[in-house]
Amino acid sequence: MAALLLFYKLFQNNLYLKIIDYTWIALVLGWLILGNIVHGYFAFRSFNSLEDNAEIDEIKGIKVTFYKSLLINFFLPYIMLIILFLVMKEFLVATIASVLLFMMSAGCYYLDLRPIMMLKNKK
Repeated sequence: MAALLLFYKLFQNNLYLKIIDYTWIALVLGWLILGNIVHGYFAFRSFNSLEDNAEIDEIKGIKVTFYKSLLINFFLPYIMLIILFLVMKEFLVATIASVLLFMMSAGCYYLDLRPIMMLKNKK
C-alpha cells in the first residue's frame, strides 16, 4: 500500500519525467526493484519455516536474516529514494515517503520481529 501511494504521488507530480535531469533515479529505482525481488526470497523462506514446524531458535534466526535482508534490500534503497526526492526539492513526496518508512519500520518491529524474538522454547 505504501509503495502504491508513493508511485501514485510520482505519477501525479510527473516526477518520473525528471529522470532526464537526475539520471541516478533509474539506479535507485532499479536497486529498489532488485532489492524487493531478493527480499521476496527471504520472505518466502521465512514463511516456509513457520509451515515446517521449525524450532523457535531456527525461526528466530530466519527472522533475523529476513530483517537484515529487509534493511539492505528495501530500507536502504528506500532511504536513497527519499534523499533523491530531497535533492529534487520534492519535499512533500519526501515527507510522505519518510512517514511511510517510519510506519513500515514500526509495524515490522512491533507486529512481527519483537513478538517472535520474545518467544521461548517449551521444555
